[in-house]
Amino acid sequence: MTPRSRPLPKAKAISCPNCGGTVELRGLGTSLHAACVQCLSILDVSHPSVKIVQNFENAQRRTPKIPLGTRGKLKGKTYEVLGFQTRAIYVEGTEYTWDEYTLFNPYHGFRYLSEYAGHWTDIEPMPSLPYSSGAGSTEVHLREGSGTPLTFKLFQTAVARTVFVMGEFPWRVHVGDEATARDYTAPPLSLSEEVTGNEVTWSRGRYLDGKQLWQAFQLKGSPPAPQGIYFNEPNPYASPKSLWAITAFFTLALIVLMIFTWIMSRNERAYHGSFTFASGAGEPSFVTPSFELKGKEDNVQVELKTDLNNDWAYFDFALINEDTGVAYNFGKEVSYHYGRDSDGSWTEGDNSDSVRIGGIPGGRYYLRVEPEMERSASGLSQYALPKNIHYELNLIRGKAVVWPFFLVMPFLWIPPIFSSIRRFGFEAKRWAESDPAGAGAYSSSSSEDDDD
Repeated sequence: MTPRSRPLPKAKAISCPNCGGTVELRGLGTSLHAACVQCLSILDVSHPSVKIVQNFENAQRRTPKIPLGTRGKLKGKTYEVLGFQTRAIYVEGTEYTWDEYTLFNPYHGFRYLSEYAGHWTDIEPMPSLPYSSGAGSTEVHLREGSGTPLTFKLFQTAVARTVFVMGEFPWRVHVGDEATARDYTAPPLSLSEEVTGNEVTWSRGRYLDGKQLWQAFQLKGSPPAPQGIYFNEPNPYASPKSLWAITAFFTLALIVLMIFTWIMSRNERAYHGSFTFASGAGEPSFVTPSFELKGKEDNVQVELKTDLNNDWAYFDFALINEDTGVAYNFGKEVSYHYGRDSDGSWTEGDNSDSVRIGGIPGGRYYLRVEPEMERSASGLSQYALPKNIHYELNLIRGKAVVWPFFLVMPFLWIPPIFSSIRRFGFEAKRWAESDPAGAGAYSSSSSEDDDD
């Protein structure tokens, strides 16, 4: 008969020496202490003569969310809930409580469940002990099999105090028991160390979704909604490492493509000329000597370099095909001003600029240029002296266009940055609740006494 097909043994019933109520023992001789569900007296059931270890009057009763005797499957094995206890820590006078459930399978032994604020952890005994990085380290490592050791970081140190018990336990349990507990995390896994006197016990846990637990134990209703972020709760946001790697790859590809575009562009100077313009001194427009634009359809960039000084000028251009008469009209304003005010020196604009037009086929062309400036500073006096500017024209055929690459590149980095912010934000909230040094490690009894 395989373990899966073996029937689970039936419970044994005894009478509580305190109240006479029936106490069902499901641990098959493995339980040492049991708490009567009627009067909450703690009984020593390790011997045939049951003795009262602790009894209470007007004890504050707590109701387990998973009733004692409930059976459910965890990792394909059927377990029965034997015991329930509530434990607490005190930090700066505030009590924080959580519930723990003892589960038993006669063929697979004990495992445990803990629940805090709607967060559940499936806990089992350690197959091997962790080891530390050294004295004073806040990390421990656990190696199982031949795999890479897992690293767990210390999250909290506190004195855990037992405040309520019900059902059976494979250890001698008392209300008021204290243990120094250290919780280590590597979400969704956790390691817990409890020190009581000279005894040290370790357990390993895995975060468990409440809905899965309710389904496993076929419980009615819905589990309590999780509140806040728990110390071993899995981060719902995936690691951005792969996203960063993909982004780095495409960024490198974009840079290579940009360099290739620059190398393959003609960047040929088709025309250069230097000129002087005086406002109001006759017809301002003129045409340049003809020049050749080589190759097939490509862009043309006109670069302007002037000696403007606290002034502006507008240049109206027409690039005209000498053979077909087709004209391409465009213009550019150049403006450069500077000064000083209460905030200090300032400048606006530049006395050099450029303008580009695309889709110009090859052929013989000439450039029609018509500069324009105000006649004087006010622009109103007919007797004002004309203003002169000197400027240079450079006409570049096939200018490399790389600005779209710089425009696209930031958008590549938005997804990994956003992903990292979400993931690290979750971790920041998690570790904001941590207390590795253990502010509550020395305040359990003293805080309770102070309250009394």
